[in-house]
Amino acid sequence: MRIIAGKAKGMPIHVPDGEVRPTQDRVREALFNILTGIVSGARVLDLYCGSGSVGIEALSRGAASARMVDAARASCASARRNLERSRLPGGSVVQADCLQFVKRDAGRYDIVFADPPYCKAAGDRDMIAELMTDRLAELLAEGGYFIAEAQEGYGVGDSHTREFPGWRLVDTRHYGKNVILFYQAAP
Repeated sequence: MRIIAGKAKGMPIHVPDGEVRPTQDRVREALFNILTGIVSGARVLDLYCGSGSVGIEALSRGAASARMVDAARASCASARRNLERSRLPGGSVVQADCLQFVKRDAGRYDIVFADPPYCKAAGDRDMIAELMTDRLAELLAEGGYFIAEAQEGYGVGDSHTREFPGWRLVDTRHYGKNVILFYQAAP
């Protein structure tokens, strides 16, 4: 794992031990290639941040700020360590339950990224679906994007369960078993 481009290009990313599944380099590279022209100067919220690789990649590519949120102490420690090593300004790490954080945060973001634990079987909790509320839409700046990573076939990763009231699915990309969903709040 490393930062792909920008000011911190090539910096290795420390990944915490345990059940963290960091966004793969090739998926992050593709994601930020899609966001070219949007990320520079953007305010980014990285939910379920794990190692902080998405937030730090955004800062490396010119984002004005990146707030990285995770409930796990080890993930937050790893994200802080990576942020300090990057020496990039504008980053912060918050240890909190992401669903509760969204309910109480007063920020406005151009890009909100979420990579929660995947739904892997019928009946598993789908945290992306739980995030898709009016409150999340209120956190997005006008024209902002909510980008979610899921596993193909389960929860939001199932093509039959990707529509939500108040949201427009504007793009879907597949990378192996991963699917990246791009949403905007409906006007």
